[in-house]
Order: sequence, then structure tokens, then C-alpha cells
Amino acid sequence: MNNAGEAPARWLVVHDELLRGITHALSNRIATISASNYMFQNGDVQIDHITETLRVESERMEKLLQQLRLLPERPMAEAEPLTANDACAGAVQLHSYHSELGDYPCDVSVDADVYPIWAEPVSFSHALVMAINAAKRNAVNGSRVSLKVSGDVRVVNFRAESIPAPDTRDELIDVDAAAATWLLKRHGGSARGLDNGCEIEVPTLLAARRAQKGL
Repeated sequence: MNNAGEAPARWLVVHDELLRGITHALSNRIATISASNYMFQNGDVQIDHITETLRVESERMEKLLQQLRLLPERPMAEAEPLTANDACAGAVQLHSYHSELGDYPCDVSVDADVYPIWAEPVSFSHALVMAINAAKRNAVNGSRVSLKVSGDVRVVNFRAESIPAPDTRDELIDVDAAAATWLLKRHGGSARGLDNGCEIEVPTLLAARRAQKGL
């Protein structure tokens, strides 16, 4: 199996599952607004109820639009400093809309002394989604997904695993890892498959600045 060759196609498969889930959620919001409007026109609800419904649904739709904005790639974008906490929160939220795997909970643990990372925000979010995807696909019989972040002055490690691990290793894990590496490679990141998930390594902001200065 040529994992590197399959990497872009694998990302597109997951991308489409995310898009499908987000558009389904958006359709639900529109249906709720339409139903409330119908009831109001027929005198079944009061104006204050409609006003509150519109407020809540508008907020939900804005959040969905924020997720949609994260899906397109930005091939010309440059790397920038990111905090591990923000990066994890964005990727976990985005993957929660996966049409088949989104409902699996993901527990995030970030070491307090982790350095800021150096990465392009969207491509890194996509890569971390692939790592989470590998772990969630192996989550069975009530197991949970763990995303643990640790590191040193050089790199930060994002380790996504299903706990407990399944009895057999899913062959798509290495394809997911290859897709994550493909998404990260412009700015020095990499990924590798685990028995029950995937881990990503990206340079710290400090390491990137030292490299730029030739230190």
C-alpha cells in the first residue's frame, strides 16, 4: 500500500465527511427556523418565543459557518505561532461534525509547560483532525479517545489514541498518518501511526526562530 500516494485522497475522504456533517447540522438549524416561522404565522407561538428561537439558532448557524471556513486549504499561507490548547480545541470541535465518528468524545490533556508551536493554522488543524480520526475509528465498545500534548524546546507532540486499544491494528491508521504528514510537511511537521491512533510532531516557535537565525 502506497500510503504517501494515497495521502491527499485520504484527506479528501475525511474532508467530505466533515462537510457532510456540517451541512446536515446547518440543515437542522434551517428546519427549526422554518418550523418556528410556520407556527408563528398560524398563531401557535408568541413573538417572544420566536425572537428567542431566532437568537439561539442564529448563534448556532454562526458557529457552523466558522467550521465551514476551516475546511478550505490555504496552500500559500505561512506558518505562525499557535498555542497547543487553541489548536486542540479547534481540531476537536471540527472533527465533532464528522458524519460517522463525530459522536465519540475526545479528552484533551495539555502539559502546562508546552511551548507554542510553529505551524500554518488551517493545515495543522486538518492534520490534527486526521490524527483524531485515526483514534476515533479504533474506539469500540465504549472506549474513549485521548489527545495528549507534551514536548520540549524543539518539538511538541500531539498523541491521539483510543483507550483501551483494539485487539487488531486498523490498516487505515498509516494512511491517516501519511495524510497528516502530507498536510504538515511544508513547515516541518510529521506524523506516524500508532497501534490505536496517530501522533504528530511539530516544531516549537523557539526552534523555528533558532532555525531562521541559523542557530
